[in-house]
Amino acid sequence: MFRYSVFILFCICFCACSCSGLSAADKTDDALLLKLDKMIEQREVYRQKVEKEIADFRRMLDYAEDDKLRFDILGNLFTKYRSYRIDTAMIIAKERLQLAEKLKDEELVNQGVMNVADVMNKMGKHENALIMLGRVKRTESVKKDTYFYYLYHTIYLSCYNEAIDDAGKRLAWQKIRAYKDTLIAISEPQSSSYITNKCGRLSMSGQWDEAIRLLEDYYNQSTEDNPDRARMEYLLAELYLGKQDTLRARHYLILSSLTDIANAKKVYMSLQRLAILLFQEGDIARAYNYISCSLKDVNFGKARYRFVDIAEYLPIIQAANDARIRADENRVLIFLMVLLLLVVTLISAFFFIRKKNSKLLKVKQSLAEQNLRLQDMAENLTRMNEQIQESNHIKEEYIGLLFNICSEYIYKQENSRKALLKIANTGSMADISKVLRGQSSTSEDFKLFISKFDTIFLSIFPNFVEAFNALLKEEEHVQLKEGELLTPELRIYALIRLGINDNSKIANFLHYSLQTVYNYRMKMRNKAIVPGKDLAVQVQKL
Repeated sequence: MFRYSVFILFCICFCACSCSGLSAADKTDDALLLKLDKMIEQREVYRQKVEKEIADFRRMLDYAEDDKLRFDILGNLFTKYRSYRIDTAMIIAKERLQLAEKLKDEELVNQGVMNVADVMNKMGKHENALIMLGRVKRTESVKKDTYFYYLYHTIYLSCYNEAIDDAGKRLAWQKIRAYKDTLIAISEPQSSSYITNKCGRLSMSGQWDEAIRLLEDYYNQSTEDNPDRARMEYLLAELYLGKQDTLRARHYLILSSLTDIANAKKVYMSLQRLAILLFQEGDIARAYNYISCSLKDVNFGKARYRFVDIAEYLPIIQAANDARIRADENRVLIFLMVLLLLVVTLISAFFFIRKKNSKLLKVKQSLAEQNLRLQDMAENLTRMNEQIQESNHIKEEYIGLLFNICSEYIYKQENSRKALLKIANTGSMADISKVLRGQSSTSEDFKLFISKFDTIFLSIFPNFVEAFNALLKEEEHVQLKEGELLTPELRIYALIRLGINDNSKIANFLHYSLQTVYNYRMKMRNKAIVPGKDLAVQVQKL
């Protein structure tokens, strides 16, 4: 039964219309997913393109001079609507059938009947589709027509999926296998129909490697504009899923989805299958976006038989996404509450300090003395740094070490100051006099410290700002304000240049939150002309 289930997934791809494939060379899945996200946002542009093509065919239809030409143009319209709007495709199919009957051409009538049966199956009317196919005259051309046997194959595949008893499934499965054998027999060797059905038969017996080898050889030899390229990508994804190789399966599902969106298809499988795979991998937000897009497109295309595929996973993915959103909202609420608490605390501290100003004069004097000592220390560090010229490696490591000492020193002063405030709250002047020996305003000290850091860094790397801007897009260059040496973003990457690449160490050094450091780094990565993950590596080479 497992083998049958995998084969069913493999066969569903025959319902996808043919469209050009997209090369996966030199592109990572992450980059392709970002491209897919953007294309989904802009899919209205692709829909308008298809609507224009349809409008062109309809104008041609208005000027057609005979019924045979109208029949052929309606065939082009049917191909467009078959994976775009099922209800309209039915109207076109019936109109083709009427024209064929009017022309009294048996072959054309057979084509019209097969078109109507095709759409009936997509509407979920499988029994009616079989009855309609029964009207096809078994001419010699029909016996060699892969579309005719493909329809029987697809209809029984739908019957298999909807069968509720084992007997019904067994009967439908036998029919699927029989029509697949027929398709292999009548297809030209090395044709798309032959290769895909041959791979299907191999997958039925669990010969995944052989099926993948056969299809990948054919796929790699096909050109970019091959109309069956996207269908082959979907088949490869199904074969890799049969092997339980989800990474390769995801790659081919992304490629197939890109082509589906680019061709404004509304009746497809790739994107919703990709959504399920991403959901299983934990990418909840993207999975919800993709399956919601699939549902909207299926609803637009009136493809009833696709609703069953989406309905099973949509509630699960939506529930997970709702939970994710609630968690995000809770985190924001907690952050706001903490922020409010901090504001209240700061206001209370401000008024308390004003009342105790006279008692803290000695504290300020001590802080001033400590500040002077800190300036002397920073100047000493600068002089020491200027003397370390033996090698760039030693110079960079030593600067990083010295500035970390300064940062830790400032933190000690802040902790001492908090302890003094706590003692001052008790009103014990004796304890204050005993403890106070040197505190400083950490904000002013830290500003001075950062200024010294910027000056020393730029004295060693005077061209750092220009070199860093060269790694960014021209319109995203960092512009320094008058009197400003480094911006917060530049300062983070200055530390990276010194060999400090860990976000937590950078946050501690600059007194930022870990999230702030992450946001600054992500902001710069998005502006870079080099791949985002390589930005830090390139900075270390400046």
